[in-house]
Amino acid sequence: MQNNSIRFACNGCGICCKGRLVPLTLNETRQWLERGHEVAIILEAFEQSIWTAGPQQFAHAAGRAVEVPCGNSHVRAVAVFAGNALVQCQSLGDDGRCGIYEERPLVCRIYPAEINPFIALDPENKICPPEVWEEGEVLFTDRIVDPVLADQIERSRQADREDAQAKIALCETLGLNVAAWKGNALAVYLPDRLQLAEAIARYDAGKVGPARSNWKVRVDAPALRQQLHQVGLAFDDQLPTDYIFHAL
Repeated sequence: MQNNSIRFACNGCGICCKGRLVPLTLNETRQWLERGHEVAIILEAFEQSIWTAGPQQFAHAAGRAVEVPCGNSHVRAVAVFAGNALVQCQSLGDDGRCGIYEERPLVCRIYPAEINPFIALDPENKICPPEVWEEGEVLFTDRIVDPVLADQIERSRQADREDAQAKIALCETLGLNVAAWKGNALAVYLPDRLQLAEAIARYDAGKVGPARSNWKVRVDAPALRQQLHQVGLAFDDQLPTDYIFHAL
C-alpha cells in the first residue's frame, strides 16, 4: 500500500452534521425548503486582474461564477446556497442518524473527500474522530479510488457550473447584491425561507429574468480595498444589516 493512502470508515458520530452550512445544488435547495428547513446564501466576488492563484484555479472558480457589473467595472460573483446546520442539521434524528439518508445532498455523500480539485484531502483538517481514519476502505491514494465517489464529485462540480446563473438571478430577485471578496471574507445571508421558495418557484416558471443589478463588494482590509478601488469597483460601506460579514 502506498504511504499516501487514506482509509476512512464513518462511525456515525454525527459531528459533521453540526455547526456548519451544507452546500446545496439548486435542486437540493428546493428539496431542503420543501422539508421546511432554512437555507443560507454565501456571496463571494473576484476579479481576474487581482487574482493571485494560478490560471487553473481561476478557470475552476470562473466556471461556477457569473460576471456582474460592479461600479465602473465587473466582478465574477459566486452564490453558494447552503442548508443551515449551524446548530445541527434539521434532518439529524435524536439517535444521531440522518433522517434523509437516501436523499441526502451530494456534499454529504462526498464527505470527507474534497470537491475543490485544488484542496488536498487531509485528515488533520477534518473534524472526524481519529479512529475513523484507521480502518475501512481506501478512499484516496494519489487520486480518488472509489468510482462512485469520483462520479459524485464530478456531479457536484457540474451542478455548480450549471446552477451559477440561476443562483445569481435569484439573489438579485431577493435584493442580495453585496458580496465579500473571495479568500478574504464571506457575506452570509439568511433569507426568509418562504421568500426564497417563492423566488425559486417564480424562476422555475420563467418569471425571473437575467442578472442586471449593479453589485457592490464589502472589503474592510485597507490594502485589498485600495487595489479594488483602483479597478473601479463599488463598495458597500454601510453597517451590514441583511448579511453577516465573516472575515477569514
